[in-house]
This record gives sequence, structure tokens and C-alpha cells, in this order.
Amino acid sequence: MILIIQIIIGLIVAFAIYNLSHYLFVTRPSRKRLLMAQRTVNNAVAEVLKQLVSAQKLAPIREEELHSEMIANIWGRGVMAFEYHLPIDRVKVPISDMKELLADELAKYGDQHKIYARRKKSPAFVITDIWQLDDRLHFDVAYLINLTTVEYIDDLNRLH
Repeated sequence: MILIIQIIIGLIVAFAIYNLSHYLFVTRPSRKRLLMAQRTVNNAVAEVLKQLVSAQKLAPIREEELHSEMIANIWGRGVMAFEYHLPIDRVKVPISDMKELLADELAKYGDQHKIYARRKKSPAFVITDIWQLDDRLHFDVAYLINLTTVEYIDDLNRLH
């Protein structure tokens, strides 16, 4: 009986140690990298949208109108991709043109700030999708800073 209790206690301790070490060495650093990437992409998108407002492709956007969400929970750990949405009434160009404008401006932003993808001299920020849902324009931006995100983009390209 004592042996069974010791085995059960040992299993509980091993389970607790495993979960603690997984949190400290995998989950927490991964979350930190994702949040750092989100800040970088948020800065890039905010700057690009300011450029598009000054070029009169967008109406002025207040900071609280621009939202970003992590989509790594959907596509898997390590994917540095974020969804943004803003009011559709701010967009003054067709959605297909908007995708090209965003991609071009993000590439310029990356060049100006010397931010490049894992692949040499290719843009670090990629618009993976853009669509309208109800009264909001949604677009996804991938930050090609790691191999997981590059593979995610390759998979998306295979789907198209």
C-alpha cells in the first residue's frame, strides 16, 4: 500500500515538474517572442496606415479603431501572423487595391527600418489575406522572422 502511495506521489510530482519546466522553458519564451513580434508589426502597420492616410487612400483612423489579434492560436505555435481590422468606411480604394498598397508600403517600411525576412532581402511583412466582413476591413499580416512563419506562408501559397 505504501508503495502505491509513493508511486502516485511520484507521478504527481513528476507531472508538476514537467508542467512547470514546460511553462518556464517553452510557453513563456514563446509568448514573449510572439508579443515582441506583435509590437513590431503593430508599429509597422500603424506607420503604413498613416502613410496611406496622407496619400488620401484612407480616411483618418483613430488608434482605438485599429485592432490586432494573434492568429497563432489558430495556425500553431510560433506563427508570427496577426489579424487587423478597421472600419470599412475609412477605406477610399477597392479592397484588391488596398492589399497591394498595404504590401508595398509594408515592404518600404521594412526597407527603411532594415527589417528583412528570414530569407535574404525579401520583405519581412506579408499581407496573407484581406476581406470585408460586415462594416470592417480585415487583413492578416505575417512577420517572416522565423522558419515556422515562412512555412506557414508556403502552405498558404500552396492552397492558392
